[in-house]
Amino acid sequence: MAKLNLKIVSPEGILLEEEILEVVVPTKAGQITVLPNHVPLVSELVYGEVVIKSDKDKERIILVFGGFIHIEEGSKVIILADVAEHLHEILEKEAEKARKRAEELVKEVRDDKERFAEAQAELARSLSRLKLIRKHRSKLKRL
Repeated sequence: MAKLNLKIVSPEGILLEEEILEVVVPTKAGQITVLPNHVPLVSELVYGEVVIKSDKDKERIILVFGGFIHIEEGSKVIILADVAEHLHEILEKEAEKARKRAEELVKEVRDDKERFAEAQAELARSLSRLKLIRKHRSKLKRL
């Protein structure tokens, strides 16, 4: 069975590098599924989950906050993420604390456009983390 060579990189380093069956990614144009022998493509990523299937019964999820996906001929896929986190590494209590801090910061810096934009981005990231954790709560309990 043909496989994809997937590499996920963030500013912190290589998050994942392995052969997989398929990957589903959130792009600016919508969610796409990449299978072996996909046409070459470069697309912008948006906030969302990357679903990685390495065999029929195994699925992993990585949360990404922007970036790019580059699909090369020969089934090579590179995801360059602005920020990326494994779902199982995100703790709900910590994400909830981050949401509260971000909400407070948004209130405090309303008059400073640059800091306000940064605070809003942090709030969006924390809300995305919480949404993903709650969506996949039953899967997390099995890990």
